Amino acid sequence: MIRMLRTECRIFSKILLLLIEHANLTEMKIIIHTLVLALFLTHWAFGQNNNRVEAGIDVGTGFKSNNWAPSVLYHEDAALGRLSWLRAGLGIRAWGYYGEATDLISQAGAPSANVLKYRRVSTNGVSFVASVSIKVWRVDIGANTDIIGASFGSNRKANYPGNANSPGLGSTYYDQWVATRPVIFNSLPLFLNNYNGQSEIYARIRLTRGAGVKIGYTFGQLAYVTKNNDGKVLLDNRERRFSSRYEMPYVAITFPILQ
Repeated sequence: MIRMLRTECRIFSKILLLLIEHANLTEMKIIIHTLVLALFLTHWAFGQNNNRVEAGIDVGTGFKSNNWAPSVLYHEDAALGRLSWLRAGLGIRAWGYYGEATDLISQAGAPSANVLKYRRVSTNGVSFVASVSIKVWRVDIGANTDIIGASFGSNRKANYPGNANSPGLGSTYYDQWVATRPVIFNSLPLFLNNYNGQSEIYARIRLTRGAGVKIGYTFGQLAYVTKNNDGKVLLDNRERRFSSRYEMPYVAITFPILQ
């Protein structure tokens, strides 16, 4: 158990160093607040009776039409005091999102919101995850969400239609293909816009001592930022971050490690 936690901490420290390297002042503040939350969750969950800790790996994917969201989740879940049926958990998720034609939207209020149109998108990432679940016999019913993480992927060009009726700062790029990349630093994507990451609601069913199935629903966010070799690309309203949320059914195979 201690060895697993040490491995998880090393992975998390590497993620943190990557985030700090690429984060601006606002994002640094988010990192600090998120770390405080993560430390609180760690103390809350694993400060309990360690004999009640369970661990496992989930390997699965979300799917919808031609879009896929595969993930591998390592999780540790601890019973909360005398409430043996109520569990809190922490984990590490490696995830991806691969989709066909996609529109990403800026977070400005309509009708001033900008749109980037992609022929296809692909993003990968690794995240620190928090979860809560209820255990009933061989079934865990719960939810999890990315707390903090990093993402990467191919640079993609997107078409920027712009607003010809009311030209703005980005008029130079109207009807042009704009260079973008996935947002690197991510924090609380379930609650904050413009960050990559995933969340799940699920039922994990243990079929045997060595394997089980997990069915659920994935809620994710895909976020890109405009950038070329010369630096930042500012579009109308000085915007350069664009995102879109997705949701899809999810199925996985689960492998208990510690029971």
